[in-house]
This record gives sequence, structure tokens and C-alpha cells, in this order.
Amino acid sequence: MGILSVVKNYLVWHYSTAYYDLIRIWWNYIWFVNHLFSVPDVLRSWFAPFKRLQEDKVSLLTNTEAYFSNILVNLIMRVVGFMLRTALLAMALVSFIFVISLGLFMLVLWAALPVLIVDFVINGIGQLLT
Repeated sequence: MGILSVVKNYLVWHYSTAYYDLIRIWWNYIWFVNHLFSVPDVLRSWFAPFKRLQEDKVSLLTNTEAYFSNILVNLIMRVVGFMLRTALLAMALVSFIFVISLGLFMLVLWAALPVLIVDFVINGIGQLLT
């Protein structure tokens, strides 16, 4: 009678509390990737200049050459910043996809573990007897 109680309690824990804990751990990994790559901050500053480098403003009327030079330098810095932040967001997206797919795999594996354990024990005993 005691072994059946242990098996029942294990199965109740395995398919209720453990699932909740597994999903909470999975959410922590998603949170970590989000904060590792600073996704909200990078999205907010996606078009900002690289390292916030900008030329000082010059009036068009006083120095035309310096004005257009500043526009060109500022444009280049924004393009460089956009490209680097896009690469960072691409790495974050790959990491998110990896964490989400690994979490889904773990959920499916967790559901199948009790059946696999019983199968492994039966096959192991069968291997010993032959």
C-alpha cells in the first residue's frame, strides 16, 4: 500500500507542482536573455547615433561646408548605430528562439519521463534476465 501512495504522490507532484516550477524557471531564462541583450533599451535607441557621437550644430548661413559635413557625419553615425543595434537584436532573437525551443522540449520531455522511466526499468530487467 505504501508504494502505491508514493507513486500517486509522485505523479501528482510531477504533473502539477513540478510543471509550475519548470515554467517559472523557463520564464527566468527568458527574462535573463531579455536583460542580457537590453532589448527594450536597444529598441528605444535603435536609430540613435553610435555611442551617441554627433557633431556640434553649425548654422547653414555661416558655414555651409561645415553644415553639410555635420549632416553627413551624423547620418553615418546613425547608420552605424542602426546596424550594430540590429545585429544585437538579431542575436537576441536567436537566443530567444533557442530558449523557447529548449523550454518546449523540456516540457514535452518532462511529460514523457514517467513513461520512459518505467520502460527503461522493464527493458533493463529484461536485459538482465536474458
